[in-house]
Amino acid sequence: MTTQPEALRLADRLEDTESARLHLLPYAASELRRLHALNGELLEALRLTSIDCQYLHHAHKDRHLLFEECPVVARINTAIAKAEAQP
Repeated sequence: MTTQPEALRLADRLEDTESARLHLLPYAASELRRLHALNGELLEALRLTSIDCQYLHHAHKDRHLLFEECPVVARINTAIAKAEAQP
């Protein structure tokens, strides 16, 4: 059985009532800061994975043509760009 992520649970509760909003604001702010820090760590891991993947794919040229963009690296770079995009 999966549980709802904390951020989504907080969002649902913040939409419920005014008193819930006031009570949850400090906790929601803390959760947003935690998620922001985690997002930074995940982005750094993606960047490192992208570098590693480029070397692996070029070492094993049978994965794709030499001058074609590596599909795995392309997906990683798309995810990084999406995460870094300003709303």
